[in-house]
Amino acid sequence: MPDKISHFELPVSDLAKSRKFYNKVLGWKFTKAPMPGFEYWLIDTGSKEVGGGMYKKTDPKQGPVNYASVKSIDATVKKFKSAGGKVISPKQEIPEVGWVAIGVDHEGNSIGFWQDKPKRSSRRKAPSKR
Repeated sequence: MPDKISHFELPVSDLAKSRKFYNKVLGWKFTKAPMPGFEYWLIDTGSKEVGGGMYKKTDPKQGPVNYASVKSIDATVKKFKSAGGKVISPKQEIPEVGWVAIGVDHEGNSIGFWQDKPKRSSRRKAPSKR
C-alpha cells in the first residue's frame, strides 16, 4: 500500500489574517499547539485523514509542504536520496509525537516525511496461571 499524504504546513506572513482567511474561505478551524517558543496552529480541515499546520514564515521563499506518513523515516529518506532527492531538513524528533524530515525532489518540489512514534500500550499483560 502506498504511503499517504497525512498533513500539510502553510508558512504565512500574518498568522491572524491567514487564519481568518482560511476559516472564511474553506471553513477550517484552528487550535494553537502547545509548542514553547514557537507559534504553531493546528488546522482542522474537517477530514479525519488530512490535517494541517500553520506557522510564521522565516524566509519569503518558503511555500506549503505536504507530508507523507511513512513506516520508517530512515528507510524513506534513504530511498529518496538514492532516487535523486535532496534532504533540506534532516530527520528531527518532535517530542512525544514522531519524527519529520523534508526534502526537495528532482523538480524542486518540497515534500515532507512523517513517522509517528509508536503508541505505548496501556494494556497490561495478564499474570500467568499455574
